[in-house]
Amino acid sequence: MLKDKIEPSSPWLKRWLVKEDWKSSIHIQFFLYAIFGIAFYLLLINHILPEQYDIQVGTVSKNTIISPITKADDIATQEAKDQAAKMVELQYTKDDTITSKQIDRIDNLFAEIRKVITDPNLSEKDQKIRVNELFAENYTNQTFSDAFLKNLVNVSPKQLTEIRLQTREIVTDILNTGVRKSNLEEKREQVDRTLLNRLLDNENDPKVRNNVREISKKSIIVNEIYDEEKTKHLQDAAREAVKTIPINKGQIIVSVGELVTKDQYRKLEQLGLLKKESNMQVYFGLAIFVFQLIAMLYYYIKRFQVKLYKNNMNMILLFSVLLLTLVSMKMVAIGQNLEWSTIGYLAPIGLGAMLITLLLNIQLSLVCVVLLSISTSILFNADQHLLFDFQYGLVALVSGVASAFGLSGAKKRSSILLGGLIASVASTLAIISMYLILPIEGTWRDLVMSISFGIGSGILSAVLTIGFLPYIETVFGLLSPLRLLELSNPNHPLLRKLLIETPGTYHHSIIVGNLSEAAAESIGADGLLARVGAYYHDLGKTKRPQFFIENQIHRDNPHDKISPNLSKTIIISHPRDGVELLKQYRIPVPLQDIAAQHHGTTLLKYFYYKALNQQKDGERIEEEDYRYPGPKAQFKEAAIVGICDCVEAAVRSLSRPTPSRIQNMVKKIIQDRLEDGQFDECDLTLKELDLIAQSICETLQGIFHNRIEYPDEPAAKRS
Repeated sequence: MLKDKIEPSSPWLKRWLVKEDWKSSIHIQFFLYAIFGIAFYLLLINHILPEQYDIQVGTVSKNTIISPITKADDIATQEAKDQAAKMVELQYTKDDTITSKQIDRIDNLFAEIRKVITDPNLSEKDQKIRVNELFAENYTNQTFSDAFLKNLVNVSPKQLTEIRLQTREIVTDILNTGVRKSNLEEKREQVDRTLLNRLLDNENDPKVRNNVREISKKSIIVNEIYDEEKTKHLQDAAREAVKTIPINKGQIIVSVGELVTKDQYRKLEQLGLLKKESNMQVYFGLAIFVFQLIAMLYYYIKRFQVKLYKNNMNMILLFSVLLLTLVSMKMVAIGQNLEWSTIGYLAPIGLGAMLITLLLNIQLSLVCVVLLSISTSILFNADQHLLFDFQYGLVALVSGVASAFGLSGAKKRSSILLGGLIASVASTLAIISMYLILPIEGTWRDLVMSISFGIGSGILSAVLTIGFLPYIETVFGLLSPLRLLELSNPNHPLLRKLLIETPGTYHHSIIVGNLSEAAAESIGADGLLARVGAYYHDLGKTKRPQFFIENQIHRDNPHDKISPNLSKTIIISHPRDGVELLKQYRIPVPLQDIAAQHHGTTLLKYFYYKALNQQKDGERIEEEDYRYPGPKAQFKEAAIVGICDCVEAAVRSLSRPTPSRIQNMVKKIIQDRLEDGQFDECDLTLKELDLIAQSICETLQGIFHNRIEYPDEPAAKRS
């Protein structure tokens, strides 16, 4: 009798004293999450913060620096706007009232002068004084020489009239052209040119000419006023007419070995490519965001994917597929530097969706598609000053979901291509809807290019999935439904070997496979895995086929001639022999496990009881020596194959397999195994065992149903 184990009473102490298997260790799992989180973070960081350079004006550039984005060159654009504004001519408004007032002033002045010089009561001196006063009143801040005044008071009335008319005409003509403060002197000089071009009646009289010149020059005044509002309006219009000067994505800012100019440095500064200040807040912000995504993924797996949560090997598989998909998308993102701005629609998100659907399950795949679509929004963001570009993320989400649904229930590898085509159609429709709904700038050529990338995404995902799937299955020893279907092909070398060398075992395995598949599906387990596992579970019998009763057709039973101990050794070795053969042919681990676990640690009763009957005096027969070495079934499918294996052999031994006898036999076998503890290490419940028994009985009744006995042909007819 085995001694009871002494276990620590404290759960905490028990957890630390009991050595954990690395495949189920929570510490290893946290380490895997940390590694994935760091890799995820590093793949995204360059897409929210471009590479920066330590460079100064006048230094030689060690790199060829290319603009990672298309961005307005604000400084160059502003300089161009300012230059355009400077080119606008200053606007003036001519005030005609100033002209008319000035002409009236001239007329009034000459009228007063006429009165003075024709007044007989005034001496020449008084006339000069009075005329000077008149000029002072009408021409503020203007001075006239004594010679001018003397000449003016000595002219005749006729000459005075001539002077007035000529002065009036010249001043009117010049003022009508507009006089500004900036060209006042130039306009006054125009008086001389006008006098030279005119033929005056008294042009030979220098007094008239000089007086006209003197008064006309003094009478030219500013009559065009600067219009600040109009000028500003035109300058603003000129600025608006200047198009934004871009720094184009892919544009070489500085070439390697080139001296950095002030203009180049300014562009690098605008693009955020200079190491001038710390960007720790960006790094920290992304770290928080990635942590949130990983935490939500962890909670989902722990809460809804219990099998996956307890198996670190599956976690490694999941993270490997996610990173493989992210790396593939990052490689596609390189195309954005080649001016393929919409290449984000080519993101092969379907690669991750299809691999996870095939290797794990579709529910987990859909959750991971959300994670990957968020990553797509970051990896293909057109403007690195924004974190997300949702047009790519939304299309990726549609494509990923379509890939997962398109591959559910896949029966052959060509189904992967079908899933890729479904994803292509979904991407195309999503892209068209994006162009119709959102204000996306672009031509018909851009739309066609985007649709082409969308179609390519589904096809690329399918091709990559087909390419990577065999390697992933080999490395992780996993079984996808497609691989299981390939292994179920009767032409597989091992199944051919089983059929040729052990035909009885082969047919037994086929029936066990049918029983196992139906039983597994009745409790929601993997029916396909159970069926294919049953095909290979007795492969070890090919090593010594004659020692197994189903292969002893018309032969003597060799066990009748050897000891029970030797018989036991031969029979018990067949699971181990089968595993070795499966390893030799590189059959996936789950099928090896079924072969190793289908007998668990059950007792080989026939030879044990035979040994007891032949026991000699003093000889010790230990029950443990006649038990299979195990291990016990570790998962439901292995336990089901073990039950069906035992049931099929037992039912065949019944002389009359009636439904009631079959039912009793099935229940007894399951009850015996349950009491023997064969289900202690797998998570089968009593309810599931009842469902398994019911399914096995229904299937067996279909196999062993009563048939009509055909009568012999009547003797008369034969004759």
